[in-house]
Formats: sequence, C-alpha cells, structure tokens
Amino acid sequence: MKRICVVTGSRAEYGILRNLITLLHEDPEIRLELVVTGTHLEEKYGKTILTIKKDEIPIVKEIPMGLRDTTNQTITSGLAKLTAGLGEVFTANHYDLLIILGDRYEMLAAANVAVIYQVPICHLHGGELTLGNYDEFIRHAITKMSHLHLASTDDHRDRIIQMGELPQMVYNIGSLGVENSKQTLLLTKASLENKLDCRLEDAYYVILFHPVTLDSKASAKAQITALLEALQSTDKQCIFIGSNSDTGSDYIREACLAFIAEGDRHYYFPSLETQSYHSLVRYSEGLIGNSSSGLIEVPSLQRPSLNIGDRQKARTSGPSVIHCESTAPAILAGIKKLAAVTVFDNPYEKPSSSYLAYQIITEKLEQGIAKQKPFYDRKEQVI
Repeated sequence: MKRICVVTGSRAEYGILRNLITLLHEDPEIRLELVVTGTHLEEKYGKTILTIKKDEIPIVKEIPMGLRDTTNQTITSGLAKLTAGLGEVFTANHYDLLIILGDRYEMLAAANVAVIYQVPICHLHGGELTLGNYDEFIRHAITKMSHLHLASTDDHRDRIIQMGELPQMVYNIGSLGVENSKQTLLLTKASLENKLDCRLEDAYYVILFHPVTLDSKASAKAQITALLEALQSTDKQCIFIGSNSDTGSDYIREACLAFIAEGDRHYYFPSLETQSYHSLVRYSEGLIGNSSSGLIEVPSLQRPSLNIGDRQKARTSGPSVIHCESTAPAILAGIKKLAAVTVFDNPYEKPSSSYLAYQIITEKLEQGIAKQKPFYDRKEQVI
C-alpha cells in the first residue's frame, strides 16, 4: 500500500483538490492522510476545517500557525510552527508522496520539510506567472523541489520544463478548479439565500480581493479604498468574500466590514465552501477583485471577471476577464465593461482533470519515483 500526504492550508486550495483527494482516498491500494493548517484553523477565516471533517478524510495532524494578525512577523512565526509540526508528522510516518497545490507560503514550508525527509513531491499548478505577488517566487521554488508536475496549460508545462524538469514528469491536466466549477451541482437562488441567510437582489457583484504583496504602486489600504470608492459609485449590491492571510488582509477585512455597515444591502462572508461560492458567482453580474478564481474558474461559470491591479499580472487569462489598474476611476470603468462580455472561452479547461491526475499519480507511484532527478537541459541557444 502506498501512503500519500496532502497538506492543505486554505479553503480555496482544498476545494480545488477535493475531487482528487476523494479519488485517491477511495483507492484500496492507497492510504491518504491530510495535514490541516493555516486559515482552516482560524475563526476569523471561517474555521473551514469543519467543512473538511464532513468529508471524513483521515487527518493525521492539525497544525495551528497562530495567525492572530497578518504582519510579516506573525506569518514567519507561523511558518516556523508549521515546519516544526510537519517535522513531527514526517518523523512518525513514512510517506511515498506529498501532494501540494499552488504557491501559498504554507506549501513552501511543506516542500522544505519533504525535501529534508526525502519524500517525493507532486506539485499542481506550477509554471504559472503572477508578477505582483511573492507567490511568484514561492511557486517556482516549489517546482524545483518537486518530482512530479501537474500543470494547467501547455504553456505552463513548457515553462516547468524550461526550468530544468524532466518532460516525462511534467503533464498538462488542465485545472482541477475549472472541473469543479463545471461539475458543481448549483443551488437554486432561493436555496442559496436560505443557506447563506441573506437576500440577493436581481443584480449583484461578488467581491474577492486579496493583498498585493509585491506591488510598488499602492498598498493594500490604498487599493481596497479605491475599490470601495468605485463600488460606492455603482447601484449594485455587493457580496464580499474574505481574503487570504497575506500581509495586509486584516485591513482589507476591516474596510469591507465598514463598507457593509453603512447600510443593509451588502454582505460579508469570511469563507464559502465550493457549492455556495460557485452558485453565488453564477447568479451574479460578475466577480470583481484580484483572485486567481476570476481567471481560472469563473469563465467556466459563464460569468465575467474584473481583475484589478498587479496581483495576477502575466497570468494566463481568457476573453471574459477584464483587466484594470487599481485606481477608483479605472475600476469603475472596468465594472461598466462587465455587462458587455459574451465570450467565455477558458484556457484552463480540460476534460476529466481530477481523474487524469489520479491516473498519473497512481501510475508513477507504481513505477517508483526517483528521489534524485537530473537537470533537463534543453540545449537551446541563449539570446
């Protein structure tokens, strides 16, 4: 029997991985266990571990990071706690594979520990670009620590190979998040209102805005202020979803709460599970913010997105995504363009992504994954 560890630190990443986790968990030849950490364990982010526990996937350890605020010191102290906790997990358990997704700092800690314990890593969503965030550095660092790569487009696969990874260990499986958005059984609008205990108007926007950790143009405070100013100028209801735990997210949350307190039309939810989130977006006039979800998942829900500022700078996007600067006039102009979007082609879409990932992982585990890996030199002329 092969043993797999999956580290999850946020609601978004668990939702993306959920179908793959279920497939692996149901395989009688695999024992899969979760390490749950990050915002999953924090009340102010919705304590989403409660959602995970409903899936009845074995949890080998919960590792609180103590994210009482989002200062750099608190985050780095939390990473130290996570690293120590993962060391305990890997000392007590032998794993044949660690699966991690994306570019969050929690995943960098997991990759660090796996390297020390010589556990091969399967990394999903490598090769992508987000020039406005330190996630950019983290993603590529994890790529070089990983052995098996499941990319979301051919361009991303090519970029991973460009970084010296063996082509036979790099696959384009599409995005698991896109698959989720197409497979989710959506709630009716009435059921959604009942579940969220809110009243949704005929026309509303969903707002999901995160800090931009490498933006030299404007701070989180300046950007959320500009966004709220633009939203104030519209006549639409706004449904806010809480941001991640990056530096500056505390101010974003406080500003959004202050905005909704000015009346009784708007709502704020610290976190939403996948079905509620997809349903909320599907009935909306579009997603506004700077989340990767707007570029990856939302097009497959047949809804437009407004991508603000540099957080997703250089990331692959389709025609339903409108890009704008992080100033109030630019945001307002972008909002006005949402209604004109009619084409929703999605570059991240590929059939059966989760099952394809499952097949690749189980096949590679059966073959055996070498802990040493050569650097693949493409021998191309450098200009």
